[in-house]
Amino acid sequence: MWGKKRKAPDEAVGVGARAGSEFHAGSNAGPPPTNRPRIGRPSPGLSADGYFRRLYESEPDFRQLAKQDPRFAAFLQENGQLDFSDPAATMQLTKTLLELDFGLKLNVPADRLCPPVPNRHNYILWLKGLMDTTSYDQPGRELCGLDIGTGASCIYPLLGTAQRPWSFVATDIDSRSLSYARENIQLNGMEDRIRFLERRPDDPLLPLGDQGIQAIDFVMMNPPFYTSEEDMLSSASKKSRPPMSACTGAPVEMVCEGGEVAHVGRLLDESLVVRDRVQWYTSMLGKLTSLETLVERLHENGVDNYAVTEFVQGNKTRRWALGWSFGPMRPAEHVARGMKLNLWKKILPLAVETEVLRIPVDKPVDPVIARIQETPASRFTPQNKTTHERLSTNTVGLVALSDFRKRRAEVLEQQEREAREALSTRTGTSTPDRSLTATPNNASADNSEAERQKKKKKAKRAKALVSFGDDEDEADEDGPGVKVTVGKKGKPDNADQGGNDNSEAATAAAGDEDNKDTKDKSKNTGAKVAANTSVGIVPRALTKAALRREAAEREALRKEFLLLQTAVKATEIAIPFVFYDGTNIPGGVVRVKKGDFAWLVLDKGRKVGAQLAVGADKNVNARRDWARVSVDDLLLVRGTIIVPHHYELYFFIINKTLGPGNKLLFDYSTEAPPAAAAGAAGPSAAGLGRSGGTSLAALEGANDDPSFTKVVDRRWYQRNKHIYPANVWQEFDPDKDYSKEIRRDPGGNAFFFSK
Repeated sequence: MWGKKRKAPDEAVGVGARAGSEFHAGSNAGPPPTNRPRIGRPSPGLSADGYFRRLYESEPDFRQLAKQDPRFAAFLQENGQLDFSDPAATMQLTKTLLELDFGLKLNVPADRLCPPVPNRHNYILWLKGLMDTTSYDQPGRELCGLDIGTGASCIYPLLGTAQRPWSFVATDIDSRSLSYARENIQLNGMEDRIRFLERRPDDPLLPLGDQGIQAIDFVMMNPPFYTSEEDMLSSASKKSRPPMSACTGAPVEMVCEGGEVAHVGRLLDESLVVRDRVQWYTSMLGKLTSLETLVERLHENGVDNYAVTEFVQGNKTRRWALGWSFGPMRPAEHVARGMKLNLWKKILPLAVETEVLRIPVDKPVDPVIARIQETPASRFTPQNKTTHERLSTNTVGLVALSDFRKRRAEVLEQQEREAREALSTRTGTSTPDRSLTATPNNASADNSEAERQKKKKKAKRAKALVSFGDDEDEADEDGPGVKVTVGKKGKPDNADQGGNDNSEAATAAAGDEDNKDTKDKSKNTGAKVAANTSVGIVPRALTKAALRREAAEREALRKEFLLLQTAVKATEIAIPFVFYDGTNIPGGVVRVKKGDFAWLVLDKGRKVGAQLAVGADKNVNARRDWARVSVDDLLLVRGTIIVPHHYELYFFIINKTLGPGNKLLFDYSTEAPPAAAAGAAGPSAAGLGRSGGTSLAALEGANDDPSFTKVVDRRWYQRNKHIYPANVWQEFDPDKDYSKEIRRDPGGNAFFFSK
């Protein structure tokens, strides 16, 4: 409803999700107007954002507009209402609002769309919030935007330049619309901030590289909703009531092949190639189903930095907007998630903000800060340090091994004591300290008789000896001990004469008067000694001589590997290649080493191009141009993979890197030549990999297909990268598995030979 929009605080940066109301969608009856005073317009800039945010929060007073603009008064009815079914009345309302609120003049023919001002203004507000909250620069900086399909009104560039120090590049495929757009720019004196490009339907949407356009900060567009004129008529016939406002759009503005989903999908495909050369790609949408489909496509392509919002005009008209970016900064919560969470949770981006505390601006913050500082530590924060952390705190610099072991024992004892104290605190029982059980307590002289008897029995306890051998002639040097001999089958060997007596003695020593059942069991099975599980497995100590010998072997292996690696890198290979400018131009063969960088291949190819004067049929100065060109202006393409300049050929050879189609990018041997391998086994590696006068035709790779390696002018690639085969080339990514890749064109269609 009119006037039920909740006002955003002045400190916030322009929202736009529901920043206005669309009076073009009103009926003849319309809501009662409100007497809104029209204040003076501020100059464009950040200081004017508050004024522009408050525009159209309520329905304007048509009677007041009529007093300020006599041309609008001519269309106002006696009851103070406007007939929105009259195209002329709708057009005059747009002109009046632009002139009074923005200081803009407009001239649009009767057969082209008349833009509703609040709807377009909402888009600009949302875009300002998007750009301001995803940059480290101050809000209100100078930006360059691209308006795709600007139309006859050129409404978005006009509104953007009226509010911020922005400049625009406006494109359209309709020459008639562009002629009126140029006239509107001249009427408002914006020739130095808005430029036009007429495009063909099959041209790329992003004109990067055309007419000196190298970088764009944001892209905006309002694509046609319908796939055909039949679709447009069918959609109108399905509505329960006729439209309440006149539609004056031409088919070129209302219809495109595939509708808005295909149009925005085309922009998405191009953005996957251009990526962060544009900060934000945005589009308005007329159908909620289109938004859901496009968000799903973003997820399929791994784009998770996106924003969605909803523009609400009046009681019925709704529009949506979608934006995505390949940059690292996420937009503010109110910009990225401008829709109701409970209804549209599945299409909203991940939340990156949460409200922890709200402080009114009229109250001091010192008490709140003091309260936060007094808050105790979280119970989820670990209070006990690990053994490594304690040792790191207590140990500074290099220490002797004996000192380290001593400190480690002290730390372990401290940890055990703290754990015991914590356990006794929880359970209320005391746990004996094992580190103190063997220490006599001199202070306790009056021990009870029972305790003395218990200690006496423990002192008389027999010592059990365990032997895993077969020998029986070991002397019993320990007195009344019990010897249990375990045979090969793991059973006690009690065949000797004193077996029964030994078994009884062992039972008496191990009994401890606790359990009679235990005594009976020990009589039958013999004494058993439990393993001490508190002692860890101690590895066998290595002598210094063994450690030195192992280190010497490791160093010898390392040196041998480095010698073999040097031999492989020094091996010469031949790389046949062609120059490519849409056709294969024979180049020749270059001699390089396996350890050379990719840029060296281009440098030698550049010299071959200068010698052969490649392109002399088109340019008389071709030889001089090849001699002056830099390797930075050239690309090395192997198959469909663009090899970055800084990669060594050895990287692809030793890793056997696969490209599309499971074909090796550099199919060369990873072994050193026999002569070099023999030299690597000797004491010196001098002269490894020298060609020894090997002819170019005898080198490995001399007979490979030259068309597999292309030397391409980077400028040619930038101009033609949307045309096959350049549109399937991709820069090498070491983390990507090209063997499982399905080759697709920019439209997402798989090639029939993709496997």
